[in-house]
Amino acid sequence: MSESQRVFDQRPLTTSTGAIWLVVGGALTLLCGALLFAMQWLSPAGVATTGLVIVVALYAAMVVIRFAVSRKRLKLGILATLTLLIVMVFLICGGIVTVTEWGAVSTA
Repeated sequence: MSESQRVFDQRPLTTSTGAIWLVVGGALTLLCGALLFAMQWLSPAGVATTGLVIVVALYAAMVVIRFAVSRKRLKLGILATLTLLIVMVFLICGGIVTVTEWGAVSTA
């Protein structure tokens, strides 16, 4: 039996129920959310808080999509995309805070 090597033909994007994406997304939301929560008192003001709100909203969207979308492949693609967006939002917001704070420490 020959399996396709195409990324979009892999099992997590074709046969999953979506529950594993909620587990992974939940773990990432907890990790990224905790770090953004810890950063919210650093400069620039509001960046980490905004990132935290977006990360939580993306996970909430994952939960809604998991139960609202019936087309399996579409649902799994959206869940995978939202999982990646959680990480991207964290990296962008966390990066902005880190660079700003590092600059403040370097010039002091």
